[in-house]
Amino acid sequence: MTVVNEGTRADTVQDAQWPASHTPLPVGQDPFFDAPAGFEDQPEGTVLRHRDVTLAFMGRIKQRVQATQLLYRTVNMHGQPEVTTTTVVTRVGGAVSGAPLVSYQCAIDSLAPETFPSYVLQHGSVTHGTSFPQIELVFIAAAVARGWTVSIPDHGGQPGRWGVPREPGYMTLDGIRACLRHQPLGLDSDTRVGIWGYSGGGLATAWTAEMAPTYAPELNLVAGSMGAPVSDPGSTFVYLNETLFTGLPTLVIAALAREYPSLRQLLAEHVSDKGRKVFYEDAPQWTPEQAIRRMAHKDLCHYADRPIEEMTELPALREIFDDIRPGRQAPAVPMLIVQSTRDQIVPVDDATAHVERYAAGGTHVTYLTDDWSDHFSMHFLSAPLLFGWLADRLEGRPVTPAGRRHRKTIMASGIHLARTARLLGVAARVATGRRL
Repeated sequence: MTVVNEGTRADTVQDAQWPASHTPLPVGQDPFFDAPAGFEDQPEGTVLRHRDVTLAFMGRIKQRVQATQLLYRTVNMHGQPEVTTTTVVTRVGGAVSGAPLVSYQCAIDSLAPETFPSYVLQHGSVTHGTSFPQIELVFIAAAVARGWTVSIPDHGGQPGRWGVPREPGYMTLDGIRACLRHQPLGLDSDTRVGIWGYSGGGLATAWTAEMAPTYAPELNLVAGSMGAPVSDPGSTFVYLNETLFTGLPTLVIAALAREYPSLRQLLAEHVSDKGRKVFYEDAPQWTPEQAIRRMAHKDLCHYADRPIEEMTELPALREIFDDIRPGRQAPAVPMLIVQSTRDQIVPVDDATAHVERYAAGGTHVTYLTDDWSDHFSMHFLSAPLLFGWLADRLEGRPVTPAGRRHRKTIMASGIHLARTARLLGVAARVATGRRL
């Protein structure tokens, strides 16, 4: 008997319908997200609670889709039981029979619950600054329009541990298990599964692909596509210091300090009171936009007793950076990785090294680099490519050749332009609230 069937049996005991959400509240304020007593005794991926929700573009424009939130049992990076949520979306009337399930990992890039997909994708949500998942709803809608079921997990867990290793993979995989076990979705245990994400969502997708062979081998994972994954968070920490985007590594340090006692000790010994306030009190409340704005061009070592070059060579920090770097375990499914050579947040050399680690481990990885985009424009320009490539794999078409291919622009292809036109059509429907 498969793990999925065991989970389904437990599901019938534990799963409870929750009233539909009318005024959305984030984790910590909405009792829907509270862990029920005894959840620890259930298998990973068990659905504990579910409810229908109304999605909206930028919190305002209602979407004509079916959306359900599943609270499910999962584990954190230490293997300890926790709960988190996935928002599951299909077309009105449900997904096409036999269609695949895609898990889309949003670029949450924050510790604040007000930035999690479970909140910001709902109608009536309010954020203090731009939240990336609200914009990424366009890409999610493209998959829904194709007749697929889409899972959108809160892959940082309820504490919002952005940047920690392995855990985003566990939580995403358990979100997939939850979808397969939730009988109203009508998914079979052998449903074809794809994973997709960009930037911080790309990092979560990388951990998902890496953890799948050992953590969830029963899943019929077919392929993964990701753009600009944060391939070496430690390197990015140095790369972004004293730039417009210093706030992003500030958020990562704030998240890691929750999980690594050695980092808390380092902050106590080498960082000023003002710096500890930033990491422990301020940063956990910021959206990515707020972090970028408040920390722009600052030197993080202004808060420390030594230059950044010396800080990053401290054994405790070196050990953490080694632990949070993806690529130690090679995915067992084909992967597409897209990266701009002019990316101002993720160094192209880090992405190339990430690809090489996968290839050395036996992964069939297609790596496409582009000269004319940057980190933010590539997010939108690459979406039709990442989506189209994943669709080809899920529909059984032959995999593209492994290895690196470089282009001046990924737009220089007829098929990509056609896919972009279709995505723009979906975007127009999302922006006007029309049926997909």
